[in-house]
Amino acid sequence: MFSTFFVNTCILVTFLYITGVISQRYKIRLQNLKRKAHWIGGALFGCYGIVLMYYSIPVGFNTIADLRHLAIVATAAYIGGPATLMATLFICLGRLLLFGVTTQAIVGAFFMMLVGLGCVLLSNLSWSRLTKLMMMNVFALGIIFCSLTINLNDIDDVLNVYPLHFVISMAGGFLLYLIAESINTSNELLLRLEHTSFTDYLTNLSNRRQLEFSLEEKLPQARQRHEHLSILVLDIDHFKEVNDTYGHAAGDAVLRQLGQILRKKCRSFDVVTRSGGEEFTILLPNCAFRQALRIANQILGGVDQYEFVVSDGLILKVTVSIGVTTFPDNGEDMSGAALLEQADRALYEAKNAGRNRVCSYQA
Repeated sequence: MFSTFFVNTCILVTFLYITGVISQRYKIRLQNLKRKAHWIGGALFGCYGIVLMYYSIPVGFNTIADLRHLAIVATAAYIGGPATLMATLFICLGRLLLFGVTTQAIVGAFFMMLVGLGCVLLSNLSWSRLTKLMMMNVFALGIIFCSLTINLNDIDDVLNVYPLHFVISMAGGFLLYLIAESINTSNELLLRLEHTSFTDYLTNLSNRRQLEFSLEEKLPQARQRHEHLSILVLDIDHFKEVNDTYGHAAGDAVLRQLGQILRKKCRSFDVVTRSGGEEFTILLPNCAFRQALRIANQILGGVDQYEFVVSDGLILKVTVSIGVTTFPDNGEDMSGAALLEQADRALYEAKNAGRNRVCSYQA
């Protein structure tokens, strides 16, 4: 009996690890789960519960004992109500379809549904996750005791299996918590590290590394799909004077606010990058030259009209110069570095022509 419960625990731990790998692969975070993730998570844990039933202990006619309730408890503690109901439904149907529709199976499925509903209610309480998980476990074990008592109709038979079931379930629940928290913390740190490595710390835009990765991805796509790919490179005019006159804190405030302007003026899928100092680069997928020129002029006008608020309520006015180039207008056999160089040349032309303007590269 102990070995069967131990196998149940090992299976559940393995399933937790698999779930952790999936959530890491698809960058799923517990803090902002989408509805689709709820349904998929509920279905997964429901399947886990069904597998646990295959490794159960027969304790009476068509009556089994296992740790399937921990799949419901884990779903309620880490995913939420809709997923818990989904997992519970899977487990109840699995109990009936895989082991026969008998009175004992119906009783077991009914009480397991009560477990799911109770865990949904407990999951909404403002307790710590460990407290909720352990209280759900105790609640589920109480419901299971009632189910076994009805099915076995002999308290002595129930007491032959229930104490060990209770102890291993509580230990398994605590082990589940430790492993799930470790996986969640590890995934959170990995996502944070990944975000940091590709994000500019000051503006929260993409950084140079992300720009290079995006360019390596988007340029071959544009070539394969016969689409245009445009690049804007812009630079704040006389930015050194802002730093020298008002201090670097004021310069940082200007950079942050400029980043917000660029996000608003660009499309949601454009790659907006602070590529260094006061220079920004914008990658515009599936964007022909005229559309890129229109976006560049929108940025130019937006910056020119914007009042940059720095320390102590001081308001500054700044302008930018912008260089534009488009693939494949200036050559089809071109690398990403060559495209960036074309945009840089157009930027220098804008600066040499008097700044606060847009210039395009002409081959």
